Amino acid sequence: MRRILMPILLLAVAFAALFGSNYLSDQLHEDLGEVSADGTVPPGLGTPLVSTRRLTPMLAPSLTEPGFFSTLDDIMASAPTSACVHVTLDGRGPSFYESGGNIQVMPSDAFLLLTLATAHQELGPDHTFTTSVLSIVPMEDGVVNGDIYLVGGGDPLLLTTEYLTTLEDGVNRLHTPIEELAQDLVDDGMALVTGAVVGDATRYDDLLYVGSWPERIIQAENIGTLLALQFDDGWVQFPVSESELETDDTAAGGAEEEVGYQAAEDPPFYAAALFDDMLEARDVVIRRSPRSEAVPEGEELNILASIESAPLKDHYQQILDNRDVETVELLLKEIGRVTSGTGSTRAGASAVETVLAEIGVDVEEFQLLQFDGSGLDPANVASCPVFTSLLNSDEFSPLFHELLPSAAEPGPLQSRFASVNNPARIRALSGGTATTSLLMGYIDIGRGQELTFAFIANQASTTDQASTTDQQSTADNQALRELEERIVRQLASLESKPSLDDLVLEPLRLG
Repeated sequence: MRRILMPILLLAVAFAALFGSNYLSDQLHEDLGEVSADGTVPPGLGTPLVSTRRLTPMLAPSLTEPGFFSTLDDIMASAPTSACVHVTLDGRGPSFYESGGNIQVMPSDAFLLLTLATAHQELGPDHTFTTSVLSIVPMEDGVVNGDIYLVGGGDPLLLTTEYLTTLEDGVNRLHTPIEELAQDLVDDGMALVTGAVVGDATRYDDLLYVGSWPERIIQAENIGTLLALQFDDGWVQFPVSESELETDDTAAGGAEEEVGYQAAEDPPFYAAALFDDMLEARDVVIRRSPRSEAVPEGEELNILASIESAPLKDHYQQILDNRDVETVELLLKEIGRVTSGTGSTRAGASAVETVLAEIGVDVEEFQLLQFDGSGLDPANVASCPVFTSLLNSDEFSPLFHELLPSAAEPGPLQSRFASVNNPARIRALSGGTATTSLLMGYIDIGRGQELTFAFIANQASTTDQASTTDQQSTADNQALRELEERIVRQLASLESKPSLDDLVLEPLRLG
């Protein structure tokens, strides 16, 4: 028993000497007050002298090591003038790190996240697009005496089998098989239409492209049209796959000139014409030539058949995987239609601003100016905190944690961050153009703590330079990508330290 008591007595003497020091005595009276006889602190007084809180500096050192922030400053010192980075810890303010937080940048692909979040909120993940075939006169004995109307519901993925063969291997091939709609009519007995197939795209406005896009964007990006009824992204002509081209060459006995993209001048007419061909290929007789116009108002209509798209939640991944401009722009028009009754880009962008305001983003304070849903328009501007606010919001954080790929998955991030300790901790959207680079998402730093970050940088355009333009643009883009990688690697070097909740003093056990 004496062996046990002696160490305890020595420990008590050591504590008594410690408590008797002038420094601790001053702190005891100035900061803590008197400790009551039962060891508790009277109301209004400070922390007890013997407390796990006083052990925190020793047991839980600062989250960051010396020089952590100065290293980030040094990295950003080499960034272009139009560049910003914004980082938060566990979604809390103030900023964990910020450089150029108030700088206006062209966000490029980052606008996809704004459009997806608004669609998720306003349309819902189970929203579908419906394409219908209507008639004024009901079908009787397989005959429709009059026209049939192919009415577009804004489905962005009405793709034919032929068009699907042109998509590259590995591309997300989510689509609505429009041929099935034709087959449904035949299965229901349709044999004769005395009128025409009429395409109706009036659900949205009649602008083929975003009104503010410069011509060089439309031509350079090979962007299809943006109407409520169109097949194959609105292309009337498109390149066939290499395998199909080889087959055609063999049959023709020689090489054929490669076919490029050509947009339909009247996409609903072209859709009606293709649908006419699908029905005739199934032995349906159609007496009149296809055309495009609105369904007559005031008429009682019969639904002959309809087809629904996959739910919206399936489109999210397709948009991110393919950077599908047509799909996200049509989605913005659908948002406008549902929220305001007007299927336009401007109406959709207004809905985005409303949703951002609901999560606390003041578009004026954050300098947000949106002209499209995909981020292609060079007039789009925003600041980095717009995107950390979005990614941190209670409404959308779960969505983006699910959607954004990790650096451990096959894809662009994997090769860039393979050497990072446990790359699965990084989930991010990467993107940009020849003059823009962006990387934003989440970094798990352990113990339930997480960094949310957004980096965007714009390089001065080199499109007016001479023959070295392409090489210079590539070099500029590579420099921006290296810059963002250095930032994310530095952030990923953080390791969370124990919090007070992790510190537990075990009771002294004797004997």
